Amino acid sequence: FWDSLLDSIPPWGDEIAAIVLIVFGIVSFLSLLNVSSDATISTAWSNALRTLFGYGSVIVSAGILGLGVVILLPKLGIVITFPTRRILALEIAFLSLLAILHLAAGDSELLALARAGQGGGYIGWALSAAVSMIFGTLVAIILYTAILIASISIVIGVKQSHVKNWLGNNSQRLQTFGEKYARPPEPEPKSALIAAAPVSTSPNTGSVPVNAGMSASVPNSASQGKRATAQIMRIRPDLDNVPPSHRPGAMPIIAKREPDRDLELSEPSLLTRDNLSANFNAIGTIKGKKIKGAPVQVERPDGRLKRYYTVSDMKEVKKVGKRDPNLPPLELMRDIELNMPDEQEINTNVVLIENTLLEFEIDVDVVDVKIGPTVTQFAVQPFKETSAGEGGETVVQRTRVSKIASLSSDLALALSAKRLRLEAPVPGHSYVGIEVPNRNPSVVALRSVYESKIMQDQLAKAKSPLFIPLGRDVSGAPLGIDLAQMPHLLIAGTTGSGKSVCIASIVSALVLNNTPDNVKLVLLDPKMVELSRFNGLPHLIGPVETDQERIIEVLRWCTREMDRRYKLLEEYAARNIDTFNSRLGRRQRDEFLPYIVILVDEIGDLMMARPEETEKLVTRLAQKARAAGMHLVIATQRPSVDVITGLIKANFPSRISFAVASGIDSRVILDSVGAENLLGKGDMLYFASDAAGPRRVQGCYISDDEVRALTAYWKKWTEEQIEKGKLSRTTVGPWERGLTRRELLSETDPMLEQAIELVIAEGEASASLIQRRLGLGYPRAARIVDLLHELGIVGEPDTGGRSRKVLIKPGQDPFKAMLDQRSKGK
Repeated sequence: FWDSLLDSIPPWGDEIAAIVLIVFGIVSFLSLLNVSSDATISTAWSNALRTLFGYGSVIVSAGILGLGVVILLPKLGIVITFPTRRILALEIAFLSLLAILHLAAGDSELLALARAGQGGGYIGWALSAAVSMIFGTLVAIILYTAILIASISIVIGVKQSHVKNWLGNNSQRLQTFGEKYARPPEPEPKSALIAAAPVSTSPNTGSVPVNAGMSASVPNSASQGKRATAQIMRIRPDLDNVPPSHRPGAMPIIAKREPDRDLELSEPSLLTRDNLSANFNAIGTIKGKKIKGAPVQVERPDGRLKRYYTVSDMKEVKKVGKRDPNLPPLELMRDIELNMPDEQEINTNVVLIENTLLEFEIDVDVVDVKIGPTVTQFAVQPFKETSAGEGGETVVQRTRVSKIASLSSDLALALSAKRLRLEAPVPGHSYVGIEVPNRNPSVVALRSVYESKIMQDQLAKAKSPLFIPLGRDVSGAPLGIDLAQMPHLLIAGTTGSGKSVCIASIVSALVLNNTPDNVKLVLLDPKMVELSRFNGLPHLIGPVETDQERIIEVLRWCTREMDRRYKLLEEYAARNIDTFNSRLGRRQRDEFLPYIVILVDEIGDLMMARPEETEKLVTRLAQKARAAGMHLVIATQRPSVDVITGLIKANFPSRISFAVASGIDSRVILDSVGAENLLGKGDMLYFASDAAGPRRVQGCYISDDEVRALTAYWKKWTEEQIEKGKLSRTTVGPWERGLTRRELLSETDPMLEQAIELVIAEGEASASLIQRRLGLGYPRAARIVDLLHELGIVGEPDTGGRSRKVLIKPGQDPFKAMLDQRSKGK
């Protein structure tokens, strides 16, 4: 049967299949690159590939393209024979690679990683989860690596006999190699000497003294002399604990004593802090005494005078103002002192930055150092003023900013930095910022930021109660944001980068500084586990919602509340909520409108399940809710164009990006790259709506114990207020009526609500009227009339007629009695 079926295929069928596979492979590549985000089918295919295979989707696309090429090659006279055994080994190698990619991602939540389309996708998760749960991640990686190596060996045709022959042919060579390096090293001849003394240049003679009785000639060029000096002064402070016998060479200058010949200075190569002796003092000697508040100068080994940076001048002043007795005491929060880098580390990095740039003929100075909790920013001035000529005219030597920015990899190598970020230039300043991670990063506690003098001054000047501490910038200064001025905030970043902690700190800051009369909260948590711990706060309008259907209805209620507030503003001729509250006066205190902050922890789930409704409701709130005193804070771990659409992004001018996987994700959030170089764990880029560029901030951290303490305080306060009769206990949110109405309509008849509007407008009700106006059949219209009678909307039929009297007046809620009955039942 199969032979006859294959014989029936026309001879050009293989060529058509090959062309289709090649085109499909190219389309798969383009869909993964997201060339056209508007193509629905391409986006769906890209999401399917990433979900199933993760990063291995690139290999799948290449395999489709390669299969088409292999089918087409026999037509060109090239025949490739590939046995079944090798094809099976190739498939096993691919599956092993998916498992390794999933395990190597380092994420503890393997299923969440697969759901995000990273690692090895769902297939990599299925292969890696079982083994890693039983034997551990390390054993799983070793196992799949062994399977991958064995499979690749079968694919390329390596047999057991080949391995035996190779070992037999090279056994003697391997034995000789082992014996050679197993012997103790022979002592070096006395004629070879290594110069380890500091080198200084003489401006007159151009000679460099290397050691006593020895001299080295150097080029007369001043720039080459500076480059040599710069490379000599590169050090690594952490070599203090390394034994002298294991330390690398002291200097890149090797001098040999030869008769009647001077020593020559070899051309120095690129060095890092790892290959120079820690005994060499590259920072130099401090000139004079350290006076508090006065700059300190240091003389480098080559005679240059530079600034010496001290840490004691960079400590902040604390201040605690008077607090409302109803507010929680700050003692509930934990205070964590900042870990400041030591002066040796800071000044060593200054030397390394200046001399690394000097090696590439960029003579600049580090003019300022800003120490932050996570990174330290070194300000490099891209120009230098020098005196030239007999009259002493000042000449400015400028360097292109792009030239400094292109050396980021060389600076990261010299500084041994995990991730280096260059801000070229820093907005509002005349220097380039080089942000180097601290060796021991600090945790920024919410209380430490709140108690700082800078934050207290900002709180005193704040115009709204929505001013909250966000964290500390690269200089360690506290940074606060006003949600009322933003007016909405978008937060994005990968899993574990700090989004949920940031939202928790925002909620904690709002309830720490505001009573329930000033600020109300609506917390929506599709992730179900992050915001539920805030249940019980009196600031909540209703309980934390976690079900997607109910969250959509809560957003609908928010739009209805926004419309109601706009009607009140129109009635009082007020432009915003502040003007409205100011015109009410003290006697109408109960009618004050509090601010409402709506927080959504993961909007990506809503956009995947109900994209049209979610986008419509969020966009409508973002466009109009500011004047009504309602502000949105939404977060997502999927910074893609199908989640953060152009319509949503246009209405969220203020954004926060935590660490992301690539520069493409960074551009989706911030319209610029940079977030891919963040360190994670609260390290963020904050892009304000009125800022020229993003600002790097280490976000505030709040622990679960602090959240529990805050919630317990407000629960106790609420019970006391209820006992005094100042508050009433609320168990359901105001959106519960809308949910109950929808449930009632789904249980009865979807056309019931339209029928109610019709009979109220007409003033009478009959089956024939509903049948004609709504286009329904007579049995269904009669059944609706019976429902209207059960709900108490219409009365008994009139004597001698079929029409009934309507008992509900225009403007009344026809479902009020039923909704109240169901709410009491719940």
